Amino acid sequence: MKLLSICPSYYPAFKYGGPIQSVHLINKTLVQKGMVVDVLTTNAGLENRKDIPINNWVGLDGVNVKYLKYYGYEHYNFSPSMLFQSFKIVKNYDIVYIPAIWNFPVLVGSWASILHKKPYIIAPRGTLYEETFNIKSKNKKAFYYLLFAKHYIKYANALHFTCVDEKDKTLSFLNLRKKYFVIPNGVDLSEFSYLPEKGYFTNKYGLFKNKKYILFLGRINQIKGLDILIKAFNKLTKDYNDLYLVIVGPDNEGYGEKVRSWLKEFGITDKVLFTGMLTGKDKLSAYVDAELFILPSYSENFGMVVAEAMTCGTPVVISNKVGIYKEVEENKAGIIVDTTPESLYNGMKLLLDDQNLRKEIALNGRNFVTNYYDINKVANMMIKAFEEILNGNRKK
Repeated sequence: MKLLSICPSYYPAFKYGGPIQSVHLINKTLVQKGMVVDVLTTNAGLENRKDIPINNWVGLDGVNVKYLKYYGYEHYNFSPSMLFQSFKIVKNYDIVYIPAIWNFPVLVGSWASILHKKPYIIAPRGTLYEETFNIKSKNKKAFYYLLFAKHYIKYANALHFTCVDEKDKTLSFLNLRKKYFVIPNGVDLSEFSYLPEKGYFTNKYGLFKNKKYILFLGRINQIKGLDILIKAFNKLTKDYNDLYLVIVGPDNEGYGEKVRSWLKEFGITDKVLFTGMLTGKDKLSAYVDAELFILPSYSENFGMVVAEAMTCGTPVVISNKVGIYKEVEENKAGIIVDTTPESLYNGMKLLLDDQNLRKEIALNGRNFVTNYYDINKVANMMIKAFEEILNGNRKK
């Protein structure tokens, strides 16, 4: 089976968050299982990388990737080359997979698939939650949806959702009646086989030696609920003198300045460490040394960082707006809170005060990821979904 994935941005453009890693992970695992996977994308997020060739196929973990130059707004990814290349090569593939909604590559990839009568799948990746739709550029999105997105969604052979919550809320919000499948993001468990020794992170940052910290890891922006977290953490500092907060992640929108202003207002600037984006051993060690992992997002499609934290044995506290909260709750793999400072404070304090509960949650979380999110199981599910779509398409 030959798969073409058309993406607005791609690995290693880490600044765009979890989907960059989760999409590449599933692609390279599909290759390991015998599929041919090619990716047509833009150089968004990689503009300064001289080692990324433009307009040439390059191999990444067995996946063939072609990066094309884009122009204008980085989150729309307008690319004349994408238009030309899509219409030229789509005919050579069995199926097309498009993990985005609001971008130029989605538009031309859909058109090319329709023209060449190739089945295509669109994965919204959380972009069609009502909260995400409304929180930024609401009017522009509504106009673009009516003009373009509504139509390429209509003609897609299926929608791919990564959790039941995304499926339920997206279909309800847009009143859609579409063929769909729900398959989660996967975790490469082999990457977590040998975790950093306890204390690596706290020793590297001497400020935290013999201290405890809670961890937030993700892009620093409005939708992640950092306003809730700072208020809840401020209250926690009154209960625990030795408790710190570590904020890991890129600040591409300048939102970190607002977060720092809140810390200054509460007088707790010295209790918070901003590390910027971490990868590899540093990232894993941040999970391992943390007392708790916190994700209080107002809207979150899946939450790869939640799965990563659980795989590292770190108990998690997440909001009921994180896509996998229902699954986490059903498996007693974390504490679920509302998007209010008081609820988050209570959830964190519950775990901080109960060591046995922390251990239970951590164990359940690790088992939960192993049972449901192993990338090999996820890849098998994706292959089955592709085959069903191809078989259905051949019958028409």
